[in-house]
Amino acid sequence: MKINGSDEIIKNGFADKTVRKGQDQNDDFKNILKASVERTAHHPEKIQSPPLMHPVSTIQFHPLSSENKHVTVERVDNLLNLLDNYRKQLADPQVTLRSIEPVINTIVKEKEQLSSVLDSLTNEAGLKDIVNRTLITASLEVIKYNRGDYITS
Repeated sequence: MKINGSDEIIKNGFADKTVRKGQDQNDDFKNILKASVERTAHHPEKIQSPPLMHPVSTIQFHPLSSENKHVTVERVDNLLNLLDNYRKQLADPQVTLRSIEPVINTIVKEKEQLSSVLDSLTNEAGLKDIVNRTLITASLEVIKYNRGDYITS
């Protein structure tokens, strides 16, 4: 069996640099581009760019209304009640860690919802500090549970 070289296929795949297709089209574009650049170089005052807006000026932070503060306080209270329920279950020797897992999952969900509100809070009346401390406590307890700190041998 004789194998013929595939040089013909390779040669057809590469374009010859000396043959330029569409050279006339490239020259037309080149001429138009040069003309527009020269025109703008001679008359820079005629070109007006749109005024740039400061990106931060478009972002507006609205402080929480009293209704939103009430909802935030309810969420913090709910999370604290969950943590208290979790503490009571940990203290009960009859309760297994497997049965506490749904409470931990609920704590994680409540913590995520409450953490999204934290940045919009102001330091007014210490609510932000209370929310922050509650979130830290919840995070630490979830970490301890997942790490296995409460497993006794």
